This record gives sequence, structure tokens and C-alpha cells, in this order.
Amino acid sequence: MHAIANIAGCIMGSIVAAEFLGYVLHRLMHSGWIPWLSASHMKHHLVLYGPLQKQRPGETYMDATSGALAIGNIGLEWIIPSAVILAISLVILSLFHISYLNRTCCMGTILAWSFLMFSYLHDRMHIKDFWMERAPILRRWFVRARRLHDIHHHALNNQGLMDKNFGIGFFAFDKLFGTLAFDTLAFNQRGYAAAKIRFRSLYLD
Repeated sequence: MHAIANIAGCIMGSIVAAEFLGYVLHRLMHSGWIPWLSASHMKHHLVLYGPLQKQRPGETYMDATSGALAIGNIGLEWIIPSAVILAISLVILSLFHISYLNRTCCMGTILAWSFLMFSYLHDRMHIKDFWMERAPILRRWFVRARRLHDIHHHALNNQGLMDKNFGIGFFAFDKLFGTLAFDTLAFNQRGYAAAKIRFRSLYLD
């Protein structure tokens, strides 16, 4: 019983850690602090699914990593910092003498949850008639999460940065750090003009 509780605690803690790390990394991509980190991600936000466009346009997902280095459709802007974070996490777990089993459980859960939320679920929010829209248990949650994600695509500040709703399926850290928005504000023309200047390299192709 103790071993089961230990594994359950490891999984739950790792899910919370994955949500937090995903929130931080997603917010970093929108901060403008590291320009190269934002390139592929802002292609998704400004060119393919821009603030003036409907966020779920068709039967297939428009992939911002097409023609770029990626693992599947996960771009280097996610892979490189994620690898650094995971390496640091492994070192910390080792320093605290966490057992190999628990380390494996933690890393496996973080990787699986991050892929599930920030790749699989995220991409399908942009596809029509995704099965979760019809699932009786999941429908309400999915529709709400997708609406909040649409706000994320629409909300621009005057510096041309999208600064709301960095979660994908869950928004606890948005609420905690003051980035949660439930309503779509009037479209910020000034912010959109600033975004096109800030990320003008996206429009040169």
C-alpha cells in the first residue's frame, strides 16, 4: 500500500511540475526575451492562426514546423529548453537521492503529460470535430479549455505580445500568476501592428 501511495504521489507531483514548467516555457516564448526561441511559435500565432483568423479552420492542423528541424511537429523552441530543464531536474533528483524507480516515474510522467497537453491536445484544439467535443464526460472541459486557448491567440498587449492563458487544458498557474482571461477583449490594432514589426521576419518568406 505504501509503494502504491508513493507512486501515486510521484505521478501527481510530476503532473503539477509538468503543468508549471509548460506554463513557464510557453510564457517565455511569448515574452520576447529570447527572440530565436519565439520564431516557430510565433509563426503558429501570427501567420497560421493569427489574431484575425478563426482558430479552428479545417480538418487538418497547420504545422508551423514544416520545413524546419523538429521531432514530429515539436519544434526546437520546445525541445532545447525542455531538454535543459529535464537535465537539471534529473540532477536535482539525484542530489536528493531519489530512488531510480521514482526518478523514472517522475521523468516519464512529465514527458507523457507534456506531450499530451502541449502537443496532442493543443494541436487538436485547432481541428474541427475533435472527438472530445462529443465525449459526454470530457466535452464541457474541452470546450471551455479551447475557448480560453482561443483567447490566448487573440489577446495582444501594446508591445505586440500575447500575454494571456498560457495553459492548454488547465489554467491553475494562469490564475496564480495573473495571466488568466475569461473574456475576449476588443481587438488591439496597435498591439497587432507592434507584433508584425517585432516578428517581421515571419512575413519575409
